[in-house]
Amino acid sequence: MFFEQDTISFQILDVLFFDQNYIKKYNFKRNFDALSFRLEADTVVEYGNNNIHFSDNSVGYFPSNVDYLRTSNRDLMIIVHFNTFNYHSKKIEHYIPENPEKLKTLFEEILAVWNAKEDAYKHNAASILNLIFAQIYNESKKDYENNSKIDLSIKYIDENCLEEDFSLTDASKKSFISETYFRKLFKETFGISPKQYVIKRRIKHATSLIIAGYNTLSEIAQMCGYSDYKHFSVEFKKITGVSPSKYAYKFEEE
Repeated sequence: MFFEQDTISFQILDVLFFDQNYIKKYNFKRNFDALSFRLEADTVVEYGNNNIHFSDNSVGYFPSNVDYLRTSNRDLMIIVHFNTFNYHSKKIEHYIPENPEKLKTLFEEILAVWNAKEDAYKHNAASILNLIFAQIYNESKKDYENNSKIDLSIKYIDENCLEEDFSLTDASKKSFISETYFRKLFKETFGISPKQYVIKRRIKHATSLIIAGYNTLSEIAQMCGYSDYKHFSVEFKKITGVSPSKYAYKFEEE
């Protein structure tokens, strides 16, 4: 999930303020991501078979190339448009912050900085967006620290999942529970299976290595725990939407 990412590589495109009532709008073929903070809202977003209701003080993440219908009785919001380089999703996400006033202040600050357009405003806006990401990540992380039964296993996964000989069986043993029970508790805590979690961690690391540009794709596959490059390529495309070679080509062109 977007709100669980501890590092996001991005480029801000715009910061906007909307004050709208009784709007019904279909958004399609957007080639950028959006992060919104709704100060006041009574809005329903429909995409695929999903309906998400946004209310006051809610945060929304809208990935690029995901079409949706927005129906609003009320929508007072600040929204940041940006490109991400190390994360791709096809899922619109909804988040209710633990500390809405702090996030509200940060969104108001980034809007003010962007509109003032003083020297280095893009750098200053990027700094504030990083603070927004950090605030959301830290709040989200707290939710996952409640299940003490698997803390040792989660720590083991985070420290060892890039190793080729990593196994979830070994991870479950760190919490002295069966692998079946570990998988159950893990999914209750994170909302995804431990296998999916490991894959996302590995591919996230791979995208960072590709952006850095110091290693070949074969080397990167091995550095992320994959002895079989084809397997790495298949999983990379599932997460990012493109093959490793196309992802690398994108950054070579820039």
